This record gives sequence, structure tokens and C-alpha cells, in this order.
Amino acid sequence: MLRAQMEAVTAAASQPVLLQVAQEASLKDMGERFGEMAQRLMDDPELRRAAEEMQARVLSDPQARRLLEELMHQLGAPPESGPSSGPDGSP
Repeated sequence: MLRAQMEAVTAAASQPVLLQVAQEASLKDMGERFGEMAQRLMDDPELRRAAEEMQARVLSDPQARRLLEELMHQLGAPPESGPSSGPDGSP
């Protein structure tokens, strides 16, 4: 009986670790898939142009831009800036 209780406690204690490992594996897989999609986008001039137009539309809407910035902040991404961005963050 004591052995069964110890096994139950051990199983319960290890479950969060297993969930964390599964979540990390899922995030890694999702990141790889996103990277593959991004590469296909960059390789196709028509898709690239369409994505740039969509980005311009989203970023021209102040509320959509704020929501996107909040999402990126929650994901831990740095604020949008860099050589391809204009002074207002637009490409």
C-alpha cells in the first residue's frame, strides 16, 4: 500500500514536468513550421508583395498596431525597429 502511494505521488509530481516538456516540444515544432512558411514567403515574390501590403494595412490601423505590439511584447519579442523600418515603424 505504501509503495502504491509513493508511486502515485511520484507520478503526480512528474506530470507538470512532462507537460512542460510537451509544451516546449510543441512550441519548437510551431517555430520550425513558422520558419518554413516565412522562407516560402521570402522565396515567392508575389506572396512577399501580398504580405508587405497586408503588413502596411495592419500597421496603418492604430488599434491593430497596438494589439500587435502587445502580442509581440507578451511573446518576448523586441519592439519593431531596425534598418527596414521608417521613423514611425513602417517599412
